[in-house]
Amino acid sequence: MKRSKRLEPVGVLAEETERECAVQMASVQRRLADAERRRIELKRYLEEYRDMFRRRATAGIGVTGMRDYQTFIARLDDAVRQQDGVITQLQADCDRARARWLQAAARSSAVRKVIANVRSEDQKLEDRRSQKESDEHAQRLGGAR
Repeated sequence: MKRSKRLEPVGVLAEETERECAVQMASVQRRLADAERRRIELKRYLEEYRDMFRRRATAGIGVTGMRDYQTFIARLDDAVRQQDGVITQLQADCDRARARWLQAAARSSAVRKVIANVRSEDQKLEDRRSQKESDEHAQRLGGAR
């Protein structure tokens, strides 16, 4: 069996690993984008409630209503901070996934180059064998005359 044929499973494995890393990276990127959209929604919601609170406070609001608004706004503020933490974590996950993918892509590329070089060497050896057989055959024919 030619060396290039023996190396092909290594190439397939490297390409599969690269593909899997790319899929994982895309998944983390989607989760990050979703988390960022969620943060935007929470911030918008928080600003709406702050505006509502200001309008009601200037128009006159009871102590219970004021406390309820402040409690709800504090909870929304906490939710925004928690979402910021989720985003920070997902950004780190995304960076790690990207690094793994880049490493797998570099490895896959190197394996492809090695296989191409070995194929080229295999072809040269095959060409030399064919030429040698052709020369020997020609010699035998020339010697028979």
